[in-house]
Amino acid sequence: MESLHTLLDPRHPDVRIECSMARAEYALRAATMAQAEQLAAIHETLVEARAFPEIFVGPSAGSTQDAVAFAERAAVADLAVRLGLAEQTVRAQAEQARVLRLCAPRVWSAFRAGEVPAANARVVAELAATLPEAAWKPFEDAILEAAAVLATARFRARARSARERVQPQEAAALHRITAQERRVWVDHDIDGMSWLTAYLPSAVAQRATAHIDRSAASLLRAADETRTLAQLRADVAGDLLAGVLGSAAPHVGVSVGVLVPVLTLLGGDQPATLEGYGPIDAATAREMAGHAPSFFRILTDPISGTVLDVDRSTYRVPADLKRWLELRDQTCAFSGCGRRARDCDVDHTIDWAFGGTTSADNLAHLCRHHHRLKHHSRWTAEHGAGGMTWTSPTGAQARPDPPPPF
Repeated sequence: MESLHTLLDPRHPDVRIECSMARAEYALRAATMAQAEQLAAIHETLVEARAFPEIFVGPSAGSTQDAVAFAERAAVADLAVRLGLAEQTVRAQAEQARVLRLCAPRVWSAFRAGEVPAANARVVAELAATLPEAAWKPFEDAILEAAAVLATARFRARARSARERVQPQEAAALHRITAQERRVWVDHDIDGMSWLTAYLPSAVAQRATAHIDRSAASLLRAADETRTLAQLRADVAGDLLAGVLGSAAPHVGVSVGVLVPVLTLLGGDQPATLEGYGPIDAATAREMAGHAPSFFRILTDPISGTVLDVDRSTYRVPADLKRWLELRDQTCAFSGCGRRARDCDVDHTIDWAFGGTTSADNLAHLCRHHHRLKHHSRWTAEHGAGGMTWTSPTGAQARPDPPPPF
């Protein structure tokens, strides 16, 4: 057994690794605090510029509306030059600080203390800015803890769901208004390439994505196929939009899950959960559950959330269990991983060979990378009531990410 002196010896690899990890953690916290300080300083500079425009436009300009506006522009340009940033970025960071200080002061304080990552603080600012004043505190209450512990991809989904739930306006009416803004646009890039973007209702976007994924996977199975899955997805999407794919295109069945409280189907207003997106309004959920054959339904008790029934019209029982697991997990069960559950492997937390059962409390979705990590490294996982607890090879523990709200 190694002595304490040996274990504390800086020449020992365990000590060096632990020190390096501690340095990385300290540097991240310091960088977060520095980022928050930068935003605060930018915001305060522009406040001062508006209060004392003469500093930026000269005393002869006075304090007219034009003078204040030009002083702010001058201050933005000044900061952009000093910081090596685009002026648009300076304005965006000033607005982020303003919104956080006004709408989410506890998140702002935690951000300045290095406890909330800069990316998560930016998500809070983006979403809080779309809410009326009455919803600011409920929104912050709902996301404060998650902002400090979730990776950004997972946190963005959680915060978006919280925003939908505290929005005081009627969800279906908001959806109808926002749906009027649906559009498609092109951003031209270099080397003869472009980005084609579509802003669509979530139900349409999820079904379209699922169709593209299944079609690409079908093509990938061809013996002579040399393209990657990512390339195939892009080619399928482009061909569909360009009208190239016709009757020769592979016919692929598509299903997207929607978790619907049973009283919602009977006319209630409780929101449903669209797989891969989050809460949707009751009217849309009823339409999807009642009229779209490519959607399957999982009915839940309106009080406890207990699963009451799973559609079994097209799948055997193991497939139904996998459907439920996809909706339960939403993403890879490794802490912070945002890969969709439908693109992951279903893993036995306790291996089948060692007595693990094929049951919901011993199954979880792991992306191929984290699946291999679990089996080929010293990372270990424990399946508990709150989710997966992961332990790293150096003893660090990652608590389960909070489950997605239903």
